[in-house]
Amino acid sequence: MPAHLAVLRDRLRPAQSPGGCLPFNDPRVDACLPSGGLPLGQLHEIGAAGLDAETAALPTGFIAALLARIAPARPVFWIAPVSDLHPPGLLPYGLDPNRLMLVRPARDVDTLAAMEVALREGVAGAVVGEVGQFDRTASRRLQLACLGHGSTGFVLRRWPHGNRTTDREASVATRWHLTPMPSVKDGKEPGLPRWHVALTHARGGRPGEWIMEASDDATHPLRVVAALADHTPEPRHVRLA
Repeated sequence: MPAHLAVLRDRLRPAQSPGGCLPFNDPRVDACLPSGGLPLGQLHEIGAAGLDAETAALPTGFIAALLARIAPARPVFWIAPVSDLHPPGLLPYGLDPNRLMLVRPARDVDTLAAMEVALREGVAGAVVGEVGQFDRTASRRLQLACLGHGSTGFVLRRWPHGNRTTDREASVATRWHLTPMPSVKDGKEPGLPRWHVALTHARGGRPGEWIMEASDDATHPLRVVAALADHTPEPRHVRLA
């Protein structure tokens, strides 16, 4: 077998050890999660408020910082009907854009179907899907696909043209909600991205809220920083990544 084919086959071999966790390395966060860190081989739902619910800039950076440490030798499927993701823009979050396999379905229902297929194949380190509509039945199917094959799933809630709707039932996923926070300037340069991160549901865990900052430390890409300040976040108009 040619060497390059052997390398590709090794890269796409399904994971053998589903489960485990990715610690945030901060007890204030890890203590809220049932396994002492971000549960791997399970489903996570990540949403944002306001304009970030349309552009997805905020959750994209947050997810990228997590993906950088999840099975770094394995591909990441990013499935989204809107083709505005700029892979090189994920480098500052530690994610190698060469890991990305981009899929462009037409609708939310196609995105969810493609996510399920990718998760059930078990070849990906993680699978990300951008959807607006997301019901409880779909979340159960994706969670079972994660648990059965060891890939971690991220549902990025996004309404690119507005018209946000309310879910009839909450998903079974571990649920996170993000709000933008101003960064701290480094001299005259903009500081590292910051998020108000709320863990609103984790089975076997408990809710929590923190201010997190992206870090240039490859082993610790997200860190908890100072307590919430009393301010109004500045509006964001473009997707940064």
